Amino acid sequence: MEYLGKKIDTVILDIGNVLIDFAWEDYLASFRYSQDTYETVANAMFRNEDWSMGDSGLVTTSRWLELFIENAPDAESQIREVFADFGRSIVPYPFTEAWIRYLREQGARLYYLSNYSEEMYRQSEEQLAFLHMLDGGIFSWKERLMKPDPAIYSLLIERYAITPESAVFFDDCRENVEAARKSGINGVLFTTDIPLRMLEK
Repeated sequence: MEYLGKKIDTVILDIGNVLIDFAWEDYLASFRYSQDTYETVANAMFRNEDWSMGDSGLVTTSRWLELFIENAPDAESQIREVFADFGRSIVPYPFTEAWIRYLREQGARLYYLSNYSEEMYRQSEEQLAFLHMLDGGIFSWKERLMKPDPAIYSLLIERYAITPESAVFFDDCRENVEAARKSGINGVLFTTDIPLRMLEK
């Protein structure tokens, strides 16, 4: 396929905020906590740097939960309640499967590269059913590597024999896109109008 004026044979996709909406705000709001409690739980979990510890694969699920509780001990019961079912925050975009089919029809090989935790995967596996349409990919927790570490891009390139200059990577995080470019991959900062424009053709 032609993209960015280049011949592309491989498309690499982030998952969160590219193929799925990580709608944690709506999920947390569904508990109807007071505004103060909402903010406390949000700051202890979703907005906290400890969120990435789950993605890193360097802590157990139980320890990950403990980290959140340590951030707001007075909200322990609410944090446990939210943690127990936070896979409901994962909502595939309406265009996801159609976009994957379109890219496949263009003859591209398709892979995912995602910072994702084992517990989130366990809770959201059903919403990620579209991943079977791809040729493979890498979850950060499995490899104990996270974007934008250059090593995770090198691992993907090596594992799937990807030619970097013939590959394009879509991610919603500028830092991750820049890291892909440094690895020789054509990095594109994702916005939801990109697949919509492709599907209009």
